Amino acid sequence: MAKKRKALFKIMALLSILMILAACALKRVRLYETPDTVGGDIVRAALSLQGKPYRSGAKGPDSFDCSGLVYYVFKLSRVALPVTAEAQGAAGYEKGRGSVGAGDFVLFKIDGGLHIGIMINENDFVHASRSRGVAVDGVDAAYWQRRLVGFRSVL
Repeated sequence: MAKKRKALFKIMALLSILMILAACALKRVRLYETPDTVGGDIVRAALSLQGKPYRSGAKGPDSFDCSGLVYYVFKLSRVALPVTAEAQGAAGYEKGRGSVGAGDFVLFKIDGGLHIGIMINENDFVHASRSRGVAVDGVDAAYWQRRLVGFRSVL
């Protein structure tokens, strides 16, 4: 009986160590080069908020919805914007895909409403996702490509 208990203890200890090691595994983090411009400042501020949770109507700094993230990071750079995604999506001027830069808006139509994000570069954008909170995605992903409305800039 004591041998079984000792073997069980060893197995439990080994499993505990494996669980701890798995929790400490390295995360894959992508680094972005951003220009030394207001747009670059906006992108760096938005990227620093990755992982913050999504909450409908939230304008930060602890949680965000899509327009709240845009509003918050632009406000940090002293760029005044409207609060809603629809109003933000009408601000500034339209840009073509080939001229998109750091800090420009990307707009999507999702379930009849407008979703907005901030371009990091010509492909990647940061936004407040309902399922993942503040996260980075690529415009060329099939999900986003089907819903893409366009790009705008207020900078």
